[in-house]
Amino acid sequence: MASVMTGADDASGRAPTAQAWISERRKVWLWAAVAVLVLGYVARGVLPESLYVWPKAYRFPLQTVANDWLDQLLRRTVIFDAPLRMWTRSFGEILGVPMRFIQSALANGWSLMGSGGTSTKIPPIPWIAVSMIFASAAWYVAGLRLGLFTVATFFYYAAFGLWNEAMLTLASVSVTIVLGVVLGLIAGIALWRWPRIEVVVNPLFDIMQTIPPFSYLVPVLVLFGFGPVAALVATMIFALPPMAKATAYALRRVPASVLELSDMTGANFWQQQSKILISTARTDILLGLNQLVMMSLAMVILASMIGAGGLGGEVLKALQSLRFGRGLEAGLAITFMAIQLYNFGHAFATRRPSHDKAAQNWKRRTVALGMVAFAIVLALIIPDFRQVPASWTISTSDIWSHAIVWLNGNLGWFFEAFRANTTFWVLRPLLGTLQGIGWAPAALAIGLACFAMGRPQIALLSTLIIVAISIIGYWEPALITLHLVLAGTLVSLIIGVPLGMWAASSRHVYRVADAVVTTLQTLPSFVYLIPIVMLLGPGDVSGVLAIAIYAMATTIRYVSHALKEVDPGVLEAADMFGATPGQAFFKVRLPLAWPGLLLALNQTLMMAVGMVVITSLIGTRGLELETIEAIAKVQPGRSLVAGLAICAVAILIDRLLTAAAVSCSPSKSRTHRGTA
Repeated sequence: MASVMTGADDASGRAPTAQAWISERRKVWLWAAVAVLVLGYVARGVLPESLYVWPKAYRFPLQTVANDWLDQLLRRTVIFDAPLRMWTRSFGEILGVPMRFIQSALANGWSLMGSGGTSTKIPPIPWIAVSMIFASAAWYVAGLRLGLFTVATFFYYAAFGLWNEAMLTLASVSVTIVLGVVLGLIAGIALWRWPRIEVVVNPLFDIMQTIPPFSYLVPVLVLFGFGPVAALVATMIFALPPMAKATAYALRRVPASVLELSDMTGANFWQQQSKILISTARTDILLGLNQLVMMSLAMVILASMIGAGGLGGEVLKALQSLRFGRGLEAGLAITFMAIQLYNFGHAFATRRPSHDKAAQNWKRRTVALGMVAFAIVLALIIPDFRQVPASWTISTSDIWSHAIVWLNGNLGWFFEAFRANTTFWVLRPLLGTLQGIGWAPAALAIGLACFAMGRPQIALLSTLIIVAISIIGYWEPALITLHLVLAGTLVSLIIGVPLGMWAASSRHVYRVADAVVTTLQTLPSFVYLIPIVMLLGPGDVSGVLAIAIYAMATTIRYVSHALKEVDPGVLEAADMFGATPGQAFFKVRLPLAWPGLLLALNQTLMMAVGMVVITSLIGTRGLELETIEAIAKVQPGRSLVAGLAICAVAILIDRLLTAAAVSCSPSKSRTHRGTA
């Protein structure tokens, strides 16, 4: 018995000692990383300069190589005696058929050529009839609330003179969403059915989600020409991955009993998917639909640059002429469209047939058809209900312009002082610190930190990314981009974290915050670029504020979600043990929510990286400017390489923060203690 007890004591003593040794070793790795950063910064001028900036003589001209390769691929590739771009443009014509038909029906009308060379103009569907068709469909599928919201949305388009632009955007986005759902479901099913292809597909999806859309606009233009089809293809590249990933994730969560049932029914593979598995997993798939809708509408402004037109073109013209009011009106129209389309799609996907409500549904159909018929008759009788008269439209543009002028006249000194102080006391010191570290110390320090977290693969990945960016001569521009991202993220956290905590503590505040966050997430970023530039002028400060505003919605949402997800039973136990509210928050709730808070930081940084490219339009000078200049000079290889460099930075940040979240997870700590 004594020997058994002694052995148990030895075992229980050895395990904590081993665990403590591992913990101490990790602290040594972390302190070594800090020491390398400090040494690299203070020793510049003593150590070789090649450790800080890659020598020009040894740089690899990847931009030139990529330009030549893409030119060879896009312009000189021949398939069956026809250039590649002829095949892609022919395929694009097929894609464009449904979109052009819907655009003609809603906004443009049709022009028919007669036998004598005369053309006959067929007008589009009257605007009042279009409004009633969409409102009736929303009411029938989702209920009165969405029906009224749809009416208000379409009347908003008409009242602010945005009807034609809104219909063009609605047509292109509708086709994109339908095509994205179909392709996303197919790709998600393939990922679920054959998990091995994830090794290839997941990195490709990561690149599609993080590479700036500007980077592939030139190749898309060469392959598909200037117009709505090219915009549709560019939007699909950006918006497809979330739908595919959500589908694969949802199918993996389907219980094994449902899979067994689908086999017992004797259904074939596609019947199992469409009738059983997708229906069971549709709640999770709808998360992908939400992201598909939001990201499709987030692309409408960039799509307008390559011929899509619509509401995105209206916002772009407002930015170019600094008309904040007009940009806000068009931006809100995009926001309302996003909310309406997602809620309609969500209601349609979750709607279940019911025989008990057959009579009620028949009455709804009758009423809906009656409303549409009444609208058509009204348009036939009164011409003003066919096309929106200019005399019916209103605008708030002058009001907003006067407000900006008043702010500049009365508070211009404050904005100038804020811009100057932020530049000299925050941005320049931050950039100087980053530039003083050098690529070699940075790679070594990040590698040591990854070893401290037990992630040697990420250490290797980070080293390769930093070396690759340095070799092609993008280290200095990458630091400029990084300092904007870090500064914007810091501002977002300073404001967004307290607001997220407040939203988590109050149900009423949460509802208000959720509405504000939804608006910020769907409002095009170009809209709030206009007042920022008008008040602060172009430059890095305006870019940082634009990044912070864009990322803040994500910060608020993720922080509030992380704090609300803490088990209430644990908080009740802390209260029973006599903990004060402050102790319960800092000692219990905050540690348990720590992985979720790290995820909030991760997503905030990802949003900041996504926004940084847009800031090049208002004077920032990092990799984002490299992308825009390459587009202006029609250098697709240079644009693609700069975009991939930004993408690599985003992937590196994502992997580092994911590893940190896993290392700080309470469940992991509990596992270690249980093992010990």
